[in-house]
Formats: sequence, structure tokens, C-alpha cells
Amino acid sequence: MNDTLDHALRGLDPAVTPADLDTGTDPKARALLARVMAADPMGAPAPTISSPRVLTARRLTVAGAGVAAGVAAALLLPGVFGGGSAMAAWTATPHTVSGDRAIDAQEKCLDNAQDTAKRTTGRDLGFRPVVTEGRGPWTLVYVNDGSSHLAEITCLLRDGDLVGAHGSAPGPGAQPLPPVPAGSARAVLGSVLSTSEESVRTVTGRVGADVVGLELSTEAKGDVTATVTGGYFAAWWPDAPTTEERENASLRGGVKSVTAILQDGSRHSVPLEELTGLTSTQLNTPATGGSARD
Repeated sequence: MNDTLDHALRGLDPAVTPADLDTGTDPKARALLARVMAADPMGAPAPTISSPRVLTARRLTVAGAGVAAGVAAALLLPGVFGGGSAMAAWTATPHTVSGDRAIDAQEKCLDNAQDTAKRTTGRDLGFRPVVTEGRGPWTLVYVNDGSSHLAEITCLLRDGDLVGAHGSAPGPGAQPLPPVPAGSARAVLGSVLSTSEESVRTVTGRVGADVVGLELSTEAKGDVTATVTGGYFAAWWPDAPTTEERENASLRGGVKSVTAILQDGSRHSVPLEELTGLTSTQLNTPATGGSARD
């Protein structure tokens, strides 16, 4: 794990994590990552919810029958979101991040993604940045491997510092993801990083060839505009702190509805069933399982 994340993991909870712990070689830490990577999401979807000191797993509910996913890694530090005036600077509409700021953010996310994937899967997954966007002082970078199985990691940086990362990689039984209809989108819901003070929800996924924009109606922040580029999209928003029980109660991930904006200017409502590949029954059935914890 890179030096920034390794240092952060050591300091998340001094009462539990000794100062001299080497998270890259410690047997318990490595065993945790191996256990999470081996999880079968088709059996019991698990939410991405953490206390300030735990490793966090993305919810393992993956669009498309027959798709299995393993968690790559996640990290969250208490207070990193800033709360108060810092969160007030978040915007529902993203702004473009370019130049050195974009390059620096992408390099930090790629370093984290490549190192984490290598440590947790033993493979080089060939990540590349596909979406980079800004909201207030934060930069989101979404990287994936561009494959039909889609290994992916999303990073959140504040003022250039990496403060959160989470992702997934296809498991042994993974099948290729189905194509996305031209006027629609596909995504996994349920990614949330939470402290006792606040949380951040992210949604990333694919869009069809005719989609040039995407709007998410969220429970916490109303309408949130996603960044759409190169056949992928990403969006995030702040929310109140959450619990494992609350996340298990719903697979909707704080999303009420989704609207795709097409090339001809028309708008297409994308039902959550269409977005996720889940049935209404599945979306409304409480999940079991939980987070990956140290």
C-alpha cells in the first residue's frame, strides 16, 4: 500500500492499530483482504459502511446475472470530509478539473488502485482514469480496467490529498457485463463511506451510446448531476452518518430515480431496476451481511 494510505491506516485507531503495525505484511491484515476478496456477492450483498477506523467494502451488488465481484480496498479517515463550511462548498453540479490538478489526482488514484489491486488480487488490472470531476475543494477520480468484467476503483481527494478510496474486481465466477442500451445506464448502488459525523455516497457506472448526461435524484441532496464521459459516469454527494443496519435495509443507496439526457436533447427516465439489473423485489428486500472490518 502506498505510504500515504499505509500511514493513514496506522493512525485510524491507535487503541486497535499499533503504531508499528506493517499493514502490508501483517498476517491479520493480509488475511482480511484475502477473505474479502473471496466473498461471493451473489449470496449476501454487503454494504460499504464503516466506522472511522475500519477498512470498508463496497456493497457487493453487481448489475448483471452471473457477475461476481471482490473488494479491492477502501479507506476513510475521521473528519476528512470537513463538515460544516467545507461540506457547504460541495456542489450538485460538478466542475471540470484539468491541467496539473487533474494529472496529480489521477496519478494518486492510479498509484493507490494499482498497488491495492496487486496486493489483494495478485494481478495487475491495467487501470486507467475514465472520469475526473470537481465539486468544491474535492476531486473525484474513477478508474477502471476497461474490460468486459470491469474492475474499478473510485478515489476522493480533498485539496489534492487522497482521503477515501473503494472499489471492486471480478471474482472467479464473473461473467462479462451485459451491454448498456443506447439510451440507458448501468451502475452498482450502495457505495458509502461514513464516519460518526457524516458520509459520502458515490455512484459510478456505464452509459449507452446516446447518453450525454445523467441526473440522479437523491434522498439527501435532491438532484445531483453526474459527469458523463467516454461511456462512463460518476457522481457523489454528502449525507448524514449511516449505520450498517440502515444500509442493509435498502439496496437503493440513497438514490430515488435517474434521468438520462440523450444526444437529441430528450430525457429518458431510467428505472432503478434497469439501472442496477435487480428486480423490484430484490431492491426492496433487506440485505444481510455487512462491512469488511479490521
